[in-house]
Amino acid sequence: MLDAPAANAIEKSHQCMTNSLDYIATKTLARYPKLLQEVTPICRRFLQDQQKEALLFLDDYMEVEKSYVNTNHPEFVERYELAAALFGNHDETKDGEDGGHAQMHVPQHTYNSAPAPNQSALTKLMDRMVGGDAAITEERANKEAELMEKLLMQYFTIVRSQLVDMVPKIIMRFITKKIAKLSSILIKELYTDEKIKYLIQESDRVVKKRKASSKMMQVLLKAEELLRAIEIGKNSDFL
Repeated sequence: MLDAPAANAIEKSHQCMTNSLDYIATKTLARYPKLLQEVTPICRRFLQDQQKEALLFLDDYMEVEKSYVNTNHPEFVERYELAAALFGNHDETKDGEDGGHAQMHVPQHTYNSAPAPNQSALTKLMDRMVGGDAAITEERANKEAELMEKLLMQYFTIVRSQLVDMVPKIIMRFITKKIAKLSSILIKELYTDEKIKYLIQESDRVVKKRKASSKMMQVLLKAEELLRAIEIGKNSDFL
């Protein structure tokens, strides 16, 4: 029930990180299309591997949670005490009033002592219900079933809150912080004598633009020289 939302959060974080890297690479490496073509798949493959590790860790964590219902959890104490009260040695019931005084009756059924602090309230309830205790009335059995449901829901809430806290930590541990290793991976994959000259070739658009800028610069330099010559000629005629 909780597996899918947690996995979805990891997948969305992975997608967000992938989109960010694609955007940054496109902006910074626009001049070098060959380098961009090499960098992008390496980054994506790296993030996919990290996503797989995060999902595997999440699966292991969920299996750990499913393996044992820890009814001794601190947040479980309140519900546990409620269950312990259900199995108290005394069961006082108010049967009416006689002369303005409440009359307390001896309970019809006696129960075992309350569960020890290290004993599972859920286990106690289950043993009683599965055992088919004939002394338990239908009303009492319904209350116990309702209590068991509440205990299970309480524990589900505890696990959910722990998972809500755990998922961002998994994302940070396996995806966000691992980005720091990406630069060394790129250098190892791309920085070789055979590849470097090929990868840093600029795009045809940039080359054409540079040539056009260079020609324009030469024209401007010649125009500057002509203007200086004209100015010098005027000064000579004046003298």
